Amino acid sequence: MNTVNVLRKVLIAAGVLAVILFVCIALLAAILGQSASESFRSSYHYDLTISTSGPIEDVVLLVPLPSRYDPETGTNVTPLDLSRASFSHFDRDKISVTIEHVDGIPMLKISADRIDPVYKNQIVPIPIAPGQNESELPKPTQIYSNRYSEETPVLVEMELHISGTGPDHEIDTRTPVGTEPLFMPYQIAGTINESGGRVEGLYVSPGTSGYIVEVPFILSFDADDENVLAVSCGFLGTNQWWVLGWQSNSYSESVRHEFRGACNGTYPVRGVLVTGEGVY
Repeated sequence: MNTVNVLRKVLIAAGVLAVILFVCIALLAAILGQSASESFRSSYHYDLTISTSGPIEDVVLLVPLPSRYDPETGTNVTPLDLSRASFSHFDRDKISVTIEHVDGIPMLKISADRIDPVYKNQIVPIPIAPGQNESELPKPTQIYSNRYSEETPVLVEMELHISGTGPDHEIDTRTPVGTEPLFMPYQIAGTINESGGRVEGLYVSPGTSGYIVEVPFILSFDADDENVLAVSCGFLGTNQWWVLGWQSNSYSESVRHEFRGACNGTYPVRGVLVTGEGVY
């Protein structure tokens, strides 16, 4: 009889512990769910870099921007606000940066009478001797020039960055084609091989899913035959939330190309659209 009573008490205790454990798990799930909901945010980020090995003149560069069709207005709209842009190595007194609609598609327009390259000297790290204070070392001097030389051999990229909040709903990072902003107009030219590696001059990680896309650049400028204008633009749409640390998922689009000599026309350029990265 004592054995039966002990067994009964054990079973009752186990049942109580199971109920307590279930309640704790439910409370923890509710807390984590509330934390994820309250901390959730979505955002868009756009980056553009330009470099030219020599001067280019009478410049008009129309570069892809992300946009999507808005059925309410019947037009393509971009989520980017140019007033939020930050610039580096752009001579804003001589270079105009605006958004222009081309056949109903918003594109980034960069124009100038002349754009000169930016070169800088190479800073060589100075070794610190044991016991030496870093503050005692001479400060390196950064030198800039508009031409290549032995003193200024490093070509500097002009940079533009735009970050902004995303929509008031979760971004569809798994299937953004047709639902989310992309570089427009685009054509899907293929799919990304899951083995990864170099795709259209860009590195993608093994197991990556997505597409090879083709978008137009509209360029007009004069330059020497040997001049190289390199243009790279990228766009990222991401969702973030807090559950025992920041979690996220995203889709991204990257396009890069080098244009040699003078340009005057529309140039199709291939890049990659990576989808479904992160935690779901």
